[in-house]
Amino acid sequence: MNIVEEKILNRDFRYEPPYFYNNNYALRCELGIGESDEEYLANAKKRATEIFNILFENKVDMFFFDNYIYDFDFDMGDIVYINNLISVVKKRLKFCLDYQKKFQHIIIRDIPYDKDDVDDIVRRNRICCYPNMKFNAIEVINSQIDNQENPIIHLVSFDNNCIFTVYDDRGCDIVFFDKNKFKQFYPLLKKYFLDYDIVLMEQRLNF
Repeated sequence: MNIVEEKILNRDFRYEPPYFYNNNYALRCELGIGESDEEYLANAKKRATEIFNILFENKVDMFFFDNYIYDFDFDMGDIVYINNLISVVKKRLKFCLDYQKKFQHIIIRDIPYDKDDVDDIVRRNRICCYPNMKFNAIEVINSQIDNQENPIIHLVSFDNNCIFTVYDDRGCDIVFFDKNKFKQFYPLLKKYFLDYDIVLMEQRLNF
């Protein structure tokens, strides 16, 4: 089993935002740039696709996302609140079920999380999927940039020992679990780096 796959399938592996700051061999890239909203969004998708092609060469080995169950999912409040809540819960369940129906998957249940930060969460599960011909990574990336309400899907490369996370239209994080791979891709991705974090990324080259 690949080292990254082994980590992801371990319930004690906590992959949490901010991914860049929580992992030593990580890079942060800027996606949305431009003067107008249209230019900003177009560049976000273009740059995310370019970064994906550098990292994956169109081969995704695994992808995963977290499914959170909240205490307010069981709240029996007033009828208007319940109707709105049912819509939200149904949408979240449909998202999970759609992926589980389409792809071979493993569910890692009861992932640890910091209860002080998220009081309303009662359970966190990780849905780990293995792509087939139905999986379109670019479509997933664009969807995450357009619709930031859905769970974030993390793309995984076993060859390059990394996780690629587009967190929204502003940027993405690439987390490596191999120092040599980190150093290999550093110059290839440097033109996309977020200026604010360049000093820290340079320091990580010497870790």
